[in-house]
Amino acid sequence: SAGRIKEGASKYKGVHFNKLMKKWHAQIYIEGKVRLIGYYDNEEEAATDYARAVFKYKGQGALGRARERRALGKVREQNSIIIDLTGVPQQSPIPKSEGRIKEGASKYTGVTFNKKMNKWQAQIRIEGKVRFIGSSENEEEAAVDYARAVFKYKNQAALGKAREQDSFIIDLSDVPPQPPIPKSSGTIKEGASKYAGVSFNKSKNKWKAQITIEGKQRAIGSYEIEEEAGADYARAVFKYKGQGALDKAREQDSFIIDLTDVPPQSPIPKRAGHIKEGASKYKGVHFNKQKNKWQAKLGIEGKNRHIGYYDNEEEAATDYARAVFKYKNQAALGKARE
Repeated sequence: SAGRIKEGASKYKGVHFNKLMKKWHAQIYIEGKVRLIGYYDNEEEAATDYARAVFKYKGQGALGRARERRALGKVREQNSIIIDLTGVPQQSPIPKSEGRIKEGASKYTGVTFNKKMNKWQAQIRIEGKVRFIGSSENEEEAAVDYARAVFKYKNQAALGKAREQDSFIIDLSDVPPQPPIPKSSGTIKEGASKYAGVSFNKSKNKWKAQITIEGKQRAIGSYEIEEEAGADYARAVFKYKGQGALDKAREQDSFIIDLTDVPPQSPIPKRAGHIKEGASKYKGVHFNKQKNKWQAKLGIEGKNRHIGYYDNEEEAATDYARAVFKYKNQAALGKARE
């Protein structure tokens, strides 16, 4: 089938072009071994002899002559699907949502760019197999033919569903400004954004805002300024998830450990049997290799909250103890020391 033909290869099964001899070469597998049928100036002649060899050498013995013919017919049936759009009306392309478009890829469903051919290529999956529709210098033409193929081979309902899945676009034109949603410092990885819903796209060298809606990632946009991306993410939460979801997101992500009013506390040592090699000897402290510093964290309401980074292990442990004192009380601190 056209969908299984590599560039420069034969369009017929059992045939390939031998560059050294500059001839078409037909061969067949018999009992696990490749058997040469012959060399030909003409591609069709090579293919005809391959078909004759299949007829003669496949399905011998118990299968009989009738099975032999059916086996050959099955080979033809499996490999002869050709996408024919001659009677299919024009269809508009199916745009992908921005969040599904990789750099350099097509903005339409069913279309890819073939670098070898320097053309846009349309393909469709039918009964689990990828079928080739055609190649075009124009991206939109390839996309139109993909939509026509969906219409013909999968029906109008499938075409409508494809448009629905791929054409979701975030529209914030009617949404009032919203301040970004800051992450708590404990959830910020090095080089990541300090705002929820924002990441840095290295290939575009821009900040990218995305939101999950009904289990799918939807792109909001790309931005030069991190705060703008954070603000639009908050606006998208407000529009597509509601004020309650926005308030909850702020509550979840804006928790910051504040120890300004907490008196000094001595570190909480671990028992010797609980100290792994290279780990801290104090509770709530571990060494962050990326930053080359000691890090203190505290679990509050089932979430890890970042306290700070320290050059000194004892300082990190002291602040962990102060955080336990403030956020869990004196009794919890005493229990931790036990």
